[in-house]
Amino acid sequence: MKDKLKVFATIAVLMLGIYFIATTIRKNVLEDIDYVNQDYEITNGIVTKKSTYKGNNVWVKYTVNGTEYIESDGFSESENFKVGDTVKVKYSKTKPELMITQFNDQF
Repeated sequence: MKDKLKVFATIAVLMLGIYFIATTIRKNVLEDIDYVNQDYEITNGIVTKKSTYKGNNVWVKYTVNGTEYIESDGFSESENFKVGDTVKVKYSKTKPELMITQFNDQF
């Protein structure tokens, strides 16, 4: 009986840990989006990579003041684009490495 209780407690602790990690990551992403939307510029970027493994992610290359960035954002399955396509990128004026693409609902 003690072994079953230990296993249950271990699983419960692991699930709580995963929950808190996931909510913290989501909170940080939302804070970054809010930061971008406070003071931003819009530019064009080029899709360099698209992945649908464990979520939908797109990597985009864009240039701000002569510095090139490659950053990622999510997209919904209904978006139709391919590597090499031009996309709109909204980036933070003060932290240009923070960006969202036209595929983001908060764009």
